[in-house]
Amino acid sequence: MLSRPLENGTRTWTSPNGELRQWNPAPHVLVLRFRGPLFEAEFSRIAVAVINEFASSNLGKMDIFHDWEGMALYTTEARTELTELGVRLMPRLSSLNVLFSSNVVEMGVTMANITLGGIRMFNQREEFERAIRQAVETRGCTYTPLPPR
Repeated sequence: MLSRPLENGTRTWTSPNGELRQWNPAPHVLVLRFRGPLFEAEFSRIAVAVINEFASSNLGKMDIFHDWEGMALYTTEARTELTELGVRLMPRLSSLNVLFSSNVVEMGVTMANITLGGIRMFNQREEFERAIRQAVETRGCTYTPLPPR
């Protein structure tokens, strides 16, 4: 898995199966954007590490956004690992949000939501982007859109 250094306030990991990009539009907001056909265990481990690092640097409530619009499917192992992390972090979250376009991904997120409860699911990019902006501005931060690569 290739990792590119922090660039324009983002960090990116790539593999033949896709690309994971981390963006923090505010100290309490984390956006993880995945593009590609398969979100596998290796991406899941990176996502878990990034989320744990983010959580350890935040004392208050956090907002986490998973931009999975470009994801075709993700493995059971990845879903299980992220759900277990969600269970642990739910008391510290203001919101947990997922954007998707694939029916398979929607089914997986719905299954995770049975365990977690409270996942905000989006299938429209505009609504998802508005939710990110609202999370940023709710605590007095200034929203700047995700920089291009």
